[in-house]
Amino acid sequence: MKRVGLVRTLKGTIIFLAAMVAICYIELFPDRIEEMGRQNANAAWLVTPGIIAVSISAIPIAIALVLFWKICTEIGRDNSFCHKNAGRLTGIGFCALVDTGYCAVGTVTLEILVGSPVWVLGLMVCTVGLAIALAAFLLSHLVLKAADMKAENDLTI
Repeated sequence: MKRVGLVRTLKGTIIFLAAMVAICYIELFPDRIEEMGRQNANAAWLVTPGIIAVSISAIPIAIALVLFWKICTEIGRDNSFCHKNAGRLTGIGFCALVDTGYCAVGTVTLEILVGSPVWVLGLMVCTVGLAIALAAFLLSHLVLKAADMKAENDLTI
């Protein structure tokens, strides 16, 4: 695939992911939280705080998608291996770690407060979040090494 096609595909994927995240955070998550509040009388008082807490978890996801968009823009400029992209990948890794930690705290809090069986879902989300963080940090390291090699080669005549 040529660079232009790759960038279009990646940016299209980002738009698709952003739409899916928006649907989940606007429709799916609030509905599920309200349903859980109806099913468990002890958790009814947690519906509004739960919706707010889950909505806050969208912030690192949005930041990561913006950083990924900027990486794709650099790829489009044929500047894939640059220090900025390495920093952006590190930023994506930190966003994944923050969201993973936030999810873990929320899952444990729900378990303690109402004995909610959400911990299985929380464990899956935390596992995926850690995998994304590790991949982003690894790619950041590789892009940084490649950027350094590129800079070294640019100085060689």
